[in-house]
Amino acid sequence: MKKKPEDFITDIAQYCAAKGGFIHQNKPDQHGLKPVKFEISKDEDRKTFNEIYKTLKNANLGPLVRTPSDGIKQCKENRRGVWDFRISNVGITITAILEGYTFCYRIGNEINSTEEKKSVSGTTAFLKFKDLCLKNGIDLDDYAIENGKEVKATIPAPKISMKYIMEKDDEGIENCHHIDFHNSYPAGLCNTHPEFRPIVEPLYESRKTNPENKAILNLTIGYMQSKNPKSGARWAHLSKDAIIDNNNRIDALAAKLEASGREILGYNTDGIWYCGEIYHGEGEGKRLGEWENDHVNCLFRSKSDGAYEFIEDGTYHAVVRGRTNYDLVESREHWQWGDIYKHGLTLIKYRWDKNEGVVPAEVEAWDILKNTSKRNTEK
Repeated sequence: MKKKPEDFITDIAQYCAAKGGFIHQNKPDQHGLKPVKFEISKDEDRKTFNEIYKTLKNANLGPLVRTPSDGIKQCKENRRGVWDFRISNVGITITAILEGYTFCYRIGNEINSTEEKKSVSGTTAFLKFKDLCLKNGIDLDDYAIENGKEVKATIPAPKISMKYIMEKDDEGIENCHHIDFHNSYPAGLCNTHPEFRPIVEPLYESRKTNPENKAILNLTIGYMQSKNPKSGARWAHLSKDAIIDNNNRIDALAAKLEASGREILGYNTDGIWYCGEIYHGEGEGKRLGEWENDHVNCLFRSKSDGAYEFIEDGTYHAVVRGRTNYDLVESREHWQWGDIYKHGLTLIKYRWDKNEGVVPAEVEAWDILKNTSKRNTEK
């Protein structure tokens, strides 16, 4: 005998419960959910998460209806059998309402993630920023544009590059320093749109004592150009203005460094690595958008645009953009000089497949070397 649709939904609910779904009965708001977390690097976790995804996708459930703030709307459409999945900074989240119970699962990268990214999504950060703007007489909806996706395509890439490819046998470069611009993207928004300064500066001043404010600073500019259905890149022009201003300030300071005899070694979004005497000059300070030397007198070695290492005051630091297979073996706080050159080091990346779910796509670390030149290490 063929099962009735309502019997099938009951079966799916029982399946989700068996998979460890954290059950919330009649929970009205997504923000109150605590999802079951799966580690994206673990094969068994990915297998289970993908199985849940495919089961729900093939169950012919309705779409989950959400509120403007991304919560779960209280409506008749959400009473029986609905679901959705969303991709964000914190990972991929599946939410399903079955038989009056809400199930929530998330797969993401828990290693090297910050507390604010665990607790505040880009959507939440932007909505809080939007609310702060309203309290200061600014309605961000008045800034929204219809051609955001086209504008997004014109946003310049972040300044991420290293001048030299250095091999493991090369000696590091001594007397190196790093300049960091304080929350440079939000500062760029204020420089190009001064009306936002009264909102952004208090967030900056309280960022060390209020993790939520730090998250708002870190995530809002990126969300403005996000193409997800909630934002549609409708504020991409604001993001573009902030990024261009950052890049212009980086270029201007780099020119001063070179004019004064320093050598530029590389850029990392809102910072500059250079060697020579420690530089001091105009714009130096601790306020929003000002810069300071946050690493000095370092031994430095760059492997690629996205991978370098340095030693400061006897302490080793490895910087590799992305997560590697070696992170699964050894925490980066225990890495040593030369570990970024380990044979077979790969960046672990994942892509979303609409049929299979989360699938890995490892990239050889050596294959990410771009726009760099071999350093002459001859004495």
